[in-house]
Amino acid sequence: MNYCTRISLIALLLCVGWGRTANGQEGTANSWVGTNGDWAVGSNWSAGELPDGVGFDEYANVSNGGTANVTSAIPFQPGQVILAKEDGNTGTVVIGNGGTLTTVDRPATSGEFNVGYAAMGTGSLTVQPGGTLNVATNLYLTGAPASSITLGGAGAGVTAVNVGFAANFGRNLRVIGPNVNLSALSVNFQAESTFTAQITGATHSALKSTNVANLGGKLKLEFSGVTPTLGNSWNLIDASSFAGQFSSIDASAAPALPFGQVYEFNTVAGGGSTNGMYGRVSVAQKLVLNVNRSTGAASIATGPGTVSIDGYAIKSAQGSLSPAGWNSLQAQGVSDWRRSPQVGTSKQLIELKPTGSTAITSATPRAIGNAFAYPAATQFGVEWEDLTFEYYTPDGKVTQGLINYTGTKRHNNLVLVVDPATGNAQVLNQSNLSVNIDGYKITSTSGSLQPANGKWLSLDDDNRLGGDWRESNASVNQLAELKPAGSSQMAGGATFLSMGQMFKTVGAGGTQDLVFEYLFPGESAFRQGVVVYGTLTTPSLAADFNHDNTVNGLDLTVWKGAFGTGAAGDADGDNDSDGADFLIWQRQFGQSVTPSTATAAAVPEPATLALIGLGAIGLAVCSRRNVGTSR
Repeated sequence: MNYCTRISLIALLLCVGWGRTANGQEGTANSWVGTNGDWAVGSNWSAGELPDGVGFDEYANVSNGGTANVTSAIPFQPGQVILAKEDGNTGTVVIGNGGTLTTVDRPATSGEFNVGYAAMGTGSLTVQPGGTLNVATNLYLTGAPASSITLGGAGAGVTAVNVGFAANFGRNLRVIGPNVNLSALSVNFQAESTFTAQITGATHSALKSTNVANLGGKLKLEFSGVTPTLGNSWNLIDASSFAGQFSSIDASAAPALPFGQVYEFNTVAGGGSTNGMYGRVSVAQKLVLNVNRSTGAASIATGPGTVSIDGYAIKSAQGSLSPAGWNSLQAQGVSDWRRSPQVGTSKQLIELKPTGSTAITSATPRAIGNAFAYPAATQFGVEWEDLTFEYYTPDGKVTQGLINYTGTKRHNNLVLVVDPATGNAQVLNQSNLSVNIDGYKITSTSGSLQPANGKWLSLDDDNRLGGDWRESNASVNQLAELKPAGSSQMAGGATFLSMGQMFKTVGAGGTQDLVFEYLFPGESAFRQGVVVYGTLTTPSLAADFNHDNTVNGLDLTVWKGAFGTGAAGDADGDNDSDGADFLIWQRQFGQSVTPSTATAAAVPEPATLALIGLGAIGLAVCSRRNVGTSR
């Protein structure tokens, strides 16, 4: 490949990325036939000799589930290496201390090193300390989701990976410790990638990209033998420039940081970078906006250390701010703070300090009143809690602060609440908007549902929510119902549906993997509901058994039909219908609710209720007796 062709290829890679799944430039394969063996032993290869890039063994194919170990400098250089060439294949190469493997760019091959090749092939490459990999053209990490490259580890020596063109990572890359030296013309992370930096000391290996480093996918942080503290930083990438960004930082395997501290990734110029810029992860202190969901109270706080600010802005696209409840620093008389000319709206609250700054410390948080309020939704399903918080420092920097919500969250959606201790569940409409549905399904890949009679309380069981609901192939993996004609309304802020004991408790092998979806009339695609595990909500009218927002004789009819046999008349949450539930019905008789308030209607005299109750209990008991008696 001549110089001009190479330059053109580099430009193409940088401009259009690397969407290729197969180069198409393959010669004849020399396939690995050993299990776990030495690359340098000819009998481990189908040709009886090592792949050398010429003749009938132009590229090395390791796809039989075995592991090829490189423990010395391999004198024969394949024109390409492919690990896990076909769907379902696996293949592993381990380059150990003293091992060197090199690919060459041959006319019939590509000079590439492919870890995972087909869409579902699982390839694995490990280059240990003291090992060297030289790739003539491109290094690709693709294939099945479990495909991986691991660089570095315990032991003496440097892990060296030299890539002639681009190092392209679409799956799992792990870089361990400070002694990894990977260099390429460009380093690219795809959206499906996970880049794990396993940090073992005060410094870490920076992947070197002579040209651009394209960021994407997830950055995962792990620490071994080092405790991250405020002010620590580690260089992960050394490039001439950066494009894109990591979609998230996964710190689930990293030590938890004190309040107000976070792991963050930034690009910085200079600092000793070989190529001009570093991609750096650090431990940073940030301000936190504490928000109490129940009261709306908000405060600006921080953890250890001091953050001085001369301005802040709180914003909400959905309008979940309360300017009337906001107690600004200006209103509190804090020196020279001034609200913005717009003063404040439900979508933004802004204050600035023209001169000087105000210090926020752990001992001096700043309360700013009841600045939060759930808005009245105008569109069902849109997230209410969308606050953003930024603050300004005297050096002119704008920093995105953290949001810390406390208290019980409300959802502008239908919510399936599951008590994992009892297995009982309920469906709530927590939005202020009423919606109509004609279908729903609850699924569990682990089989944690209980479809048996007396467990799941379906709408079909007791003809609730307008009636004419039909169960659909109930199983431990799915509970579903459809309404063939029409739809049923779930009133905003009021509808409460008991689903019975439909979930296996943890003690019975239940797994919290439920997915809740529902259908709007005229739609064929299910909408995503919310699943919450915790204590069930007790409705304001627990005896509203037919869920028409009024406790009356219709509810008594439901209770009588369920007495001793099911939970359709369950008002006290113990998953049955008995005399205790009747007493609750008796106390709530005549009451009704609107979507947001409970009101008391005319209540019959106690004597009247007593007569109704005695008759109802007698009928229920007799009815059960007759059902169980054969004549």
